[in-house]
Amino acid sequence: MSSEDVQPSDPLVSGCLPAALPPRPPLLVFHINDNTDDQVLFQAACKEADVPFQWHVAESAERGLSYLSSLLALSQTQSVRWPDLVVLDIVMPGASGLKVLEHIRANPRLSPLPVVILTGHPSPAVQEAALKLGANSFYEKPHDFQHLVQLVTVLYRIWSSARRPQL
Repeated sequence: MSSEDVQPSDPLVSGCLPAALPPRPPLLVFHINDNTDDQVLFQAACKEADVPFQWHVAESAERGLSYLSSLLALSQTQSVRWPDLVVLDIVMPGASGLKVLEHIRANPRLSPLPVVILTGHPSPAVQEAALKLGANSFYEKPHDFQHLVQLVTVLYRIWSSARRPQL
C-alpha cells in the first residue's frame, strides 16, 4: 500500500474509529402464556430482532401467581431479581390472565411491574377490562413472524429506556 492509497478520511488512518454502540441491557421478561408455540415464537422473534430479553415462563395463570408469590416471600429475606416486564396472555385454562393482572395491581410490592397484554383474543370488552385493571399496553398477537419481530423490537425499545421504580 503506497501513500497515495491512504485517504485522510479513512478512520484507521485518521485515528477516528467509529464509536462502538453501548451494550444493550438485557431485560428479564416474565411471560405467562399457556401456549408453548407462542412462547417459542416470541423467543425466536427476540433472537431474530437481536433483542436481549432473558426469560422466565409460566404456563398458566396459577403458575404465574405462584411465581410472583414466591418472589414476594423471598424478597422478605433476600434480594430477588424482579421481572422488568410481564408479558401476559388473557385466555388460559383455569384462571384468566386478568386474574393475574388484578393480583399484580392489588399488591403494593407488585403494582409497579409493567404489564403488557399479548393475546389472540382482542375483543373490545377484554381490552377495556385489561386497561381498567391497569395493563400498560394491549396487543393482539401478530399473525405473522415479521410483525412479531417488529413488536418485540418496539417492546424492547420502550421498556429498556423506561424508568421503573425499584421493587
